[in-house]
This record gives sequence, C-alpha cells and structure tokens, in this order.
Amino acid sequence: MRNFFQHYKFQGDYLLRKVFQDQFVNFIQKILKENELIVPIPVDESTMTSRGFNQVTGLMEGLDWKDVLINQRSNDSLHQFQRSRRERLQQDSSFILKSGCDISGEHILLVDDIYTTGATLRQARTTLLRNGATQVRSVTLCR
Repeated sequence: MRNFFQHYKFQGDYLLRKVFQDQFVNFIQKILKENELIVPIPVDESTMTSRGFNQVTGLMEGLDWKDVLINQRSNDSLHQFQRSRRERLQQDSSFILKSGCDISGEHILLVDDIYTTGATLRQARTTLLRNGATQVRSVTLCR
C-alpha cells in the first residue's frame, strides 16, 4: 500500500485510483445510511495546485458527495506524513466549513484515503459537529 500511495498521491499517477476505486465505491454504497451525506477530506489549495487532484475524490468517482469542507493548512506547514505521531495528534484543526454550507441536522459519512493516527478525521469531524452536523461517521481505504 505504501508504494501504491507513493505513486498515486505523491508522483501524481491518477490512473492508479482505478485499482481500488470499484471496491471502495461498492463498500461505501453498502455502508451508507439513508439520507447520509458523503463528505470527502479535502486537500489544501497548494496541494491541489501542485498535484492537480484530490486523491480521496478520485477514489470516489461515481458517488454523489458534498464538498463542504475547506482544508486551510498553510503553505509552510508540513503534510501529515511528514509529522511524527505526537505532532499529528497535537495539531490544531486545519478545516473550516465552506461559506454558505448548511449541514444542520445532517448525518455525514466522512471519507479519507488513509487512517494513520486518526488526527485528520477527528479534526474534520469536530468541524462538522461544531457546524451543526448531528452525526459523523468515517471510512478510509486503508489503515
């Protein structure tokens, strides 16, 4: 999996998303509850500019998902994989809700590619709950 993500995310091999895409989409459809919104973890602006894609939404092709979060990680901050476990767990949230998005009372399935320490999902979950979501569950491709 390490080699897969190295090539997919960091070397920009977007076609590699197809390796797990069908299985991941089928799994999400299987666990998705009625009236639950699918929300992917967003990449920050500099990552989107340099990489050209969000690896999470690439894996979710064919699903109806809502783009409600902004990753406001600053350009000078480290990516999660560059941080120690301790640093990941102590990091302040880098997520905010997009302007105009109302998630009050919503049940959300938060989707990410990799679960390492869970810091990213916890930060996003906290942001969603603070902005009115009733319930937030999560799923990742791998751990």
